[in-house]
Amino acid sequence: METNDQLKIALLHETEHEMLKMIDQLETIKEGDLQTLEQCVLKACLSLGRTMMEQILNHAGEEAERPARRDGDCGHRQRLVGMRSKHLHTLMGKMTIERAYYQCVVEKGEQSAACSHGQAPFDTVWGPFVGRTSPGVQKYVGRLVSRLTLSEAVETFTSILPLQMSERQALNLIQPVGEALREQEEEQKEALFEHAARKETHPSDHRSVPGGPIRRLYIEADGVMARMRRGSVPMEEAETKRTGDVSRELKVGAVFEGRPGRERWELVPGVFLDEPGPIRYRAHHLGAEAFGPFLYTPLHRSADWITHWKW
Repeated sequence: METNDQLKIALLHETEHEMLKMIDQLETIKEGDLQTLEQCVLKACLSLGRTMMEQILNHAGEEAERPARRDGDCGHRQRLVGMRSKHLHTLMGKMTIERAYYQCVVEKGEQSAACSHGQAPFDTVWGPFVGRTSPGVQKYVGRLVSRLTLSEAVETFTSILPLQMSERQALNLIQPVGEALREQEEEQKEALFEHAARKETHPSDHRSVPGGPIRRLYIEADGVMARMRRGSVPMEEAETKRTGDVSRELKVGAVFEGRPGRERWELVPGVFLDEPGPIRYRAHHLGAEAFGPFLYTPLHRSADWITHWKW
């Protein structure tokens, strides 16, 4: 993207302002207080980054072409309503962006109903903004939620970065990621079973799987009852007659390689107990028969979706 002299001057001014403010704060820090110094510098860097991003994005919104009429993505003619604010959550904090906003209209002689949705071309260029968040926030929250509970992920995220977030916001944010991962996992399962159904296997297929042969493989499966929000799953007749959440069984599974350990089995002294290798988990709201095939995908070493997921 191009920057003009006006934007450059504004960025230099904000940088000077933040640097001078940080220097003033340094004079109040006691010698040897590394913790306070670290927090002071970090806060200044985040504040400067937030201000610079806000300046750059607002400049882009002001410099963008703003015709009085345009064709919307919905196929309707749109008119310029004016400039509207958008609050965006980024890794450096919350910022506000002003951008042109268009509303669909019906021209004279048209018989079709007016489209009630509006559109900001800026959002199409710089977005999409899932839950009014930047890609960085989406990536960090997604990775934390994949390893922690929702409440733990939110607590960790808000303790590190200057951005408040509720569990509901985090849930809405990661839902598109969960849907994409579910589709990806389904594709992996279908591809694996399609490959297994072939009568002949090409030698290159064997070479594509890294690592040596697995001596002992453990597959564990179980079911747990989970409380689901009312209306989030199909309701049974008895459930419609009472209030509150409903319960559904989730199938869970773990797959891992057993590796010889150093501890001997107390029942048979000559036998060493296995130690688990890296564990891969699967969880689905499915029946037992439908869930079974999903336990095969972790066996394929190259099908680890957590490692290869593209954010």
